[in-house]
Amino acid sequence: MPNLMLTNYCNYKCSYCFGMDFMSPKLPGLNMSRETFSDIISWVQKTPERNTIHLMGGEPTLNPDFEWMVEHLLARDFRITVFSNLATGQALDYAGKMNILPVTWVVNVNPPETWNEARKDSITEALKLLGPRANITFNIMPDAENNDWAINLINEYHLNKGIKVGFVLPTATGSNYYLDDDEYTVVARKLVELAKECEKYGIKIDYECGIPTCIFTDEQLGILWDTGNRFASSCYSRLDITPDGKCIYCLPLATKESVHFSRFETYLDAKNHFERKWAPLRRLGRTENCFECNLMQPGTCHGGCLAKMILNAKNV
Repeated sequence: MPNLMLTNYCNYKCSYCFGMDFMSPKLPGLNMSRETFSDIISWVQKTPERNTIHLMGGEPTLNPDFEWMVEHLLARDFRITVFSNLATGQALDYAGKMNILPVTWVVNVNPPETWNEARKDSITEALKLLGPRANITFNIMPDAENNDWAINLINEYHLNKGIKVGFVLPTATGSNYYLDDDEYTVVARKLVELAKECEKYGIKIDYECGIPTCIFTDEQLGILWDTGNRFASSCYSRLDITPDGKCIYCLPLATKESVHFSRFETYLDAKNHFERKWAPLRRLGRTENCFECNLMQPGTCHGGCLAKMILNAKNV
């Protein structure tokens, strides 16, 4: 199930964006064409049971052919998840048109105090239209006083009772803001506080990739378990496919290798290529203690984000 990057334009310019090295204006702006999109979908269908597609960007609703692409996928019986910030006029328009379609929306939300009036109107109206088809996701920041606003959004707009949380990851070049080692434990504590509040409202937490297990104490892991939010995070990515049809392992590693999808017979072949490439580096770990950690031995923990491991190693 690849992530199709329909565009590298985004209406946000977040300092923590781990796609920063690939986005406009750092690189020339690019939208995926209908022809490239159709060719990729036919290619994906060569791999059995690959019938889920994630549409992302940048901000995917900024691709002028977004609606056509959704209709194209539905006609081929694909399950669709759209990753959007909902903070554009286009996104609000599509939310109104597609709220009865079998399309799931994962909404990347920054804290409401950062919204201007235009973004507030677009986001809240779109959430109102999408309701339970919208699942919010956000990065827990070390300087955030609390994250109860996420619970309030779910309750106010009757959204899906799930939150996907992330820790801000680096690009392989270190060009964005990302957590330093001391901030990991601060964010872990805030996540546990959020989990305890979520339990009161029947809201479940899921986790983005690249979060190491060791940042939590045994007590904190127990609280996550008891609240129904058992911790699990890995570094085993769906491939991203760029607007011009190139496969990358993930956006943080976009500068390390990209190969046009047509060079692989199937999506599975492409996936195996990248897994073989990165396998030798997975043992690096986030810290020097990862090598002897019991969690690393059975693969329970992957040591965190691979881009951070490479960045820490300096010479990779």
